[in-house]
Amino acid sequence: MQKTWVYHWNVVGSDFFQLHEAFGDQYTIMQTELDRLTEHMRYLRMKAVAPIGKVVENSEISEASINPTDKMMVSQLLTDNKKMIDLLTSVIETAEKTKQYTTSNISQDLIETHGKFVWMLRSFLKE
Repeated sequence: MQKTWVYHWNVVGSDFFQLHEAFGDQYTIMQTELDRLTEHMRYLRMKAVAPIGKVVENSEISEASINPTDKMMVSQLLTDNKKMIDLLTSVIETAEKTKQYTTSNISQDLIETHGKFVWMLRSFLKE
């Protein structure tokens, strides 16, 4: 979410309006889903990771690049969303084995969201 938000702020060029709006829509959706996921974590007696340095340290998604082109932004976010789908698939497999069906359901919803982002970003790159 953070990388999408940073790219929303920093996109420039001929596709500015289109990408600024797309990135804004995506991080807004991710923010809502992150809240849902974190509330579920609290139900499971887990705490959200803090401070932000710990989040970065434990993340499997790289931080935003400095001064990327608009195409680089889209390409990186496409890769990141695919990675999220892979990570969420692993969560579902573990959740199903341990009968954590709500965790599985939330993860399935998140895969649907990130799948839509993959489709949109891939379409922008004409892949």
